[in-house]
Amino acid sequence: MTKARKYGVPTPHMLSILQELCHDKRNMVFIVSGKERASLLETLNDISNLGLVAEHGMFISWPGNTSGGKRVWETLVSDQDSSWRHITITIMEVYKSRTHGSYIEETEMKVLWQYRDADPEFGYLQAKELEDHLSNVLRNYSVDILHGGVEEGGYVEVRPKGVNKGVAAIHILKHIRSFSTWQKIDFGLILGDDHCDEPMLSVMRQIGRRKIDARRAHKGDSPLPPMPASVTQVDVSVCDEFTSSNLEMFTCTVGKKPSAAANYLHDVDEVEDLLDSLVKMSGRDKKFHSSIDLRGLTLTSMSPKAETKTKPPIESKITTFPSVNVVLRSSSMGNMHHHFSNTTKISEQKVGFLSGVIEDDSVTEEEEEEDGVFF
Repeated sequence: MTKARKYGVPTPHMLSILQELCHDKRNMVFIVSGKERASLLETLNDISNLGLVAEHGMFISWPGNTSGGKRVWETLVSDQDSSWRHITITIMEVYKSRTHGSYIEETEMKVLWQYRDADPEFGYLQAKELEDHLSNVLRNYSVDILHGGVEEGGYVEVRPKGVNKGVAAIHILKHIRSFSTWQKIDFGLILGDDHCDEPMLSVMRQIGRRKIDARRAHKGDSPLPPMPASVTQVDVSVCDEFTSSNLEMFTCTVGKKPSAAANYLHDVDEVEDLLDSLVKMSGRDKKFHSSIDLRGLTLTSMSPKAETKTKPPIESKITTFPSVNVVLRSSSMGNMHHHFSNTTKISEQKVGFLSGVIEDDSVTEEEEEEDGVFF
């Protein structure tokens, strides 16, 4: 007997924000999830022009890619031998029977043994034993076996090899021209909150880093030091032709913890605030401004020349746009850095905004690499 996990539902305000972001044709927005397709469709299918990625990248549905009103999905990994599923479930049933509170969950492409509701210590010991057991029995099958500890949800998962959110991110970049008028992207904001998002954060941070390295080499600057150990090294050179030489990449994890991301936000509420601020910032040039608005747009943080030398206390927040109160924090310690471009290009507006809301203990990606400090 298997059962499915309960999944969180975005707030109505978050759904509204996503709709606004997707409504802007200058954006391409993807939700990359470990959930199955049915769960994503139940919650997010009403948002037009939203890309969906299910089961860690196994299934991808592009924005606007519908047929007869229904979403069209493509599979990242081609059909393959699935006989491992029966073997996996048979073995997991043994551990389920002797671990009170554990259960088995099946989705279209993976099988999990969940022990989040079991005794944490005993469940962890059983999970390690199950992981070893499956590794031995399934060594000739093209599958990956993952173990998430109690702090990560408590599970042992078996899924087809070569499926993760990092692979999905590369796939999206390589095929983005087929589903948009873009030739190259010049801005990226990647948000994730758990270990399953780390491959995606690693990949996207390295893509951004390659562009920084290229710009520094062009100016004759010395190369940056190696990236922190939390970044899993992947060959991302295949994405070079799909990304602009002026690419600005912002990677961000939710919660201050070791991560491949260069920045962090404290919680989901701050994520919602950040996205809401991007919506307001994107639409501000389309509106008439009152004298109060214009005064608000001349804050010192808007102009590098007028930048103040006085640093705000750590944990204070910097407001760079009227009614915007968002902080994007770096995982490294450093000095406050501001810059803002007055151009009307949306990507440069976003870069200026995100660079302008960095807190006192934050630095840009380039400065962060030079500091070499990582939590």
